Amino acid sequence: MELKYLRYFLAIQDTGHLGRAAITLGITQPALTKCIQRLEKIYNTRLILKVGRGIRLTEAGLLLCERAQKIVQDMEITQRDMGALADGTAGYIRLGAAATAAEFMLPQLAKRLLIEAPSVRLDVKVGMNDLLQSTMREKQLDIILGFLPDKSHEFIARPLLDDPVVLVASKDHPLAGVHPTSEQLDQYNWLLPSKKVATRQWLEQRLCAGGYPPPRIQIEANSIATLHSVIVETNLLSFISRRALEEIQHAIPLVEIPMPLLVMPRTFGLQFHSWSELSPVARQFVQIAEKIWNYQ
Repeated sequence: MELKYLRYFLAIQDTGHLGRAAITLGITQPALTKCIQRLEKIYNTRLILKVGRGIRLTEAGLLLCERAQKIVQDMEITQRDMGALADGTAGYIRLGAAATAAEFMLPQLAKRLLIEAPSVRLDVKVGMNDLLQSTMREKQLDIILGFLPDKSHEFIARPLLDDPVVLVASKDHPLAGVHPTSEQLDQYNWLLPSKKVATRQWLEQRLCAGGYPPPRIQIEANSIATLHSVIVETNLLSFISRRALEEIQHAIPLVEIPMPLLVMPRTFGLQFHSWSELSPVARQFVQIAEKIWNYQ
């Protein structure tokens, strides 16, 4: 049965007259009468009775109108939602985000996305880059927002902004404002992420190459972003994003230790399997991010 038959029948209920309904629908009255006859044949019952010069709906006709109204409304909503999916203004994105990116990039990105795609749904998983990449390999994420590996041909990468990682400590730390020697650095313990994390691996390799002792880890955490105050209170050294440091300095008394050897170049951006695999709204997400940061 065609959906238009139900629309025609609803028009008859609204107008209470075959002729007026036909005019409203832009069809002839014989064509509308034929439509009613087809519906009555489909349901094997009378739907309309003539009363004088007018008509009235039978009990079956009233029931059909009640159900047809719901069907037509559902189809209109479905059609609108399908259109929104196609043009990228609605849909579902499974996003993996590094802690720093989630804290300092995602708010601005989400704000713009919800303006341009108000019906979008975001499922955000915050974690370390290696875990997020593993999850995307299993097809459980669509996009990763985080730092980009130096060399990787596994995923498409779209750079967004540069954000080096630097040596930090409390502003009252003995090394604050000091370019530490090997002996000075070796006097203090560290708060660092696990050995699997690329930033820690880079730090340890860099210290070794520069003739410095390896860091003595006193606190190991799966995310440093929530432990900035711990660094202050414990007088530990740590290794965090310079951008994150600039954002929190007004509230948390951390400072960068001036040590060029331990300034790790890092670029934040997006990673995904392929452009063709992304849904329209996920492609919209990528395009919005590139407009915001316009990486050169």
